Amino acid sequence: MAESMVVSGLVSKRAEVAGQIASFKTEIIRLQGALSHLDGSIKLFAPEFDLRTVKAKRTNKRNQYFAKGEAQRMVLDAMREAGKPLNSREITDRLLKRKGIASSAELIARIQKNVIAVLHRQDGQLLEQVENNDEHGAMKWVII
Repeated sequence: MAESMVVSGLVSKRAEVAGQIASFKTEIIRLQGALSHLDGSIKLFAPEFDLRTVKAKRTNKRNQYFAKGEAQRMVLDAMREAGKPLNSREITDRLLKRKGIASSAELIARIQKNVIAVLHRQDGQLLEQVENNDEHGAMKWVII
């Protein structure tokens, strides 16, 4: 009985992933067509231009939980309010509480990634790493 439920769940997940692949393939084909049209337009105006010299531009997927610059402001506010060194997980917990977002393991990991990026971006400017002697050993940060 349990095996059939497991198999059913796996089959359902497989169907979902196969659907995503089909959707992405369609999007890739559409983007390749757009790229081909752009290449043709470039060649029309500059036939000697070597298209191989154009490097792909990295696209960033914005975080849906923070507006532009909001994560950095909230991290710094949380650190000021704490008045003591904090690690990235402690800051993440404070941000989730402040935003009123129910936490899950996946969400915590995503938000913590943003927090770590803010901490490293501000390292030596507004923040600095401090010695951590607690049992977890996670790096702690303090406002300079």
